[in-house]
Amino acid sequence: MRVLLTGALGYIGSAINHVLVHNGFTVIGVDASFFADTCFYREDIWQSRSEMKRMVRKDIRDITKDDLYGCDAVVDFAGLANDPSCDLNPTWTEEINHQACVRLAKLAKQQGVDRYIFASSCSVYGARGGSTLTEESEVEPVSEYAKAKVAAERDIRPRADTRFCPIILRNATAVGASPRMRFDLVVNNLSAYDYTTGTVRILSDGTAWRPNIHVEDIARAVLACLESPTDIVAAEVFNAGMDSENLQVREIASTVAQAIPESNVEIAKGATKDPRSYKVSFAKISNLKSFRPEWSV
Repeated sequence: MRVLLTGALGYIGSAINHVLVHNGFTVIGVDASFFADTCFYREDIWQSRSEMKRMVRKDIRDITKDDLYGCDAVVDFAGLANDPSCDLNPTWTEEINHQACVRLAKLAKQQGVDRYIFASSCSVYGARGGSTLTEESEVEPVSEYAKAKVAAERDIRPRADTRFCPIILRNATAVGASPRMRFDLVVNNLSAYDYTTGTVRILSDGTAWRPNIHVEDIARAVLACLESPTDIVAAEVFNAGMDSENLQVREIASTVAQAIPESNVEIAKGATKDPRSYKVSFAKISNLKSFRPEWSV
């Protein structure tokens, strides 16, 4: 299968490329390449199993039908990647994380692409406390990032028909190592701060719930969506993660402190309750036979 992967040089995209190529897929990468020259560790470690067929350096807003020629599927992980970057300019967030994704889905359908996987986020559930949420639960986005994801989901799913299969992946909070590393995510942030200072520093009161998933397991969720029968996944929403990885931030901090010798746990002065709190059920995606996550926090 020939796959167009947007955000191919990103934190998660790098892991998806690695897993897809290793499983025999032909990957055409698209990325604006803002971080192409940054590498957390030697990228040649993955090169033997991570060779893209072709890399297109292009903004998602500029993708054309020609870029989709010969592709069987689109895996769309491009976009502004976190709350602070999306809050800087809500207009750009709307253009990139919502409108450009819907446009790409429309182009893919016109070009005869069979399958389109959209990277959404469990953050769409917003301030929901400790109740366990399913794909049928009401969404309550509290950030520009999450609002754009909700809008894109809303406009992409109705495009499904007998020839076009859109799939929504609501990914848990990503963790783990990647060549294009991110340290703004909760597990990575607490780990890096502890490793460099000896202290796990929590910026909230630590009670917020976060579902977590390793970047390579996000890639395995993508793989499962590509390999599953159309009648099982068409126009469906899947929370991507594992029930066991629903953790409160203070639990994550304790795990980090146990993993790194001589660590202290500290709640930052003036820390308040984080409104983004959600505990999520991953029962639905666990029913996809080829989804086999391998990592815990």
